[in-house]
Amino acid sequence: MSSVFIGLGSNIDPENNLMAAAKELRDVWPDIRFSAVYRSPAAEIADQPDFLNAVARIETDETPEKISGRLQTIEKILKKNPPYRFGPRTIDLDLLLYGEDTIKTQGLTVPHPRMHQRRFVLEPLLELAGPTLRHPVLGQSLVDLLSGLKDPPIEKVGILE
Repeated sequence: MSSVFIGLGSNIDPENNLMAAAKELRDVWPDIRFSAVYRSPAAEIADQPDFLNAVARIETDETPEKISGRLQTIEKILKKNPPYRFGPRTIDLDLLLYGEDTIKTQGLTVPHPRMHQRRFVLEPLLELAGPTLRHPVLGQSLVDLLSGLKDPPIEKVGILE
């Protein structure tokens, strides 16, 4: 069994879309656990609504490719269709970590290539993984990665039920 971490984000009707995504994820993985929900400004293109973000953890024997496919199916169900790269979206589901494995294929890179640069990923990930988890490529702990970020603090705003 591998510990798998999934990032969730939305800035179009984000409360409802995160709840809908959580329901879909629970239908696939009933024992899934979620971090708190955090509000943060858009990372790449600032001229759009703030995002709500969380991280989920599952324990599974499924392959990373199968998990990624399931996440893409949920994104389709929730009508993810950003008008441009890094644009507003109903939902974004990213496979962040798959145990301590590193994966690089045409359609999948694990760990997520920008997760170490994003407070809205690292803070909720730290909640679920604890301070001893290390980035599989960089070798740094989540605490060390967070301490090196210059972006502003994010706001904890709720939980996924």
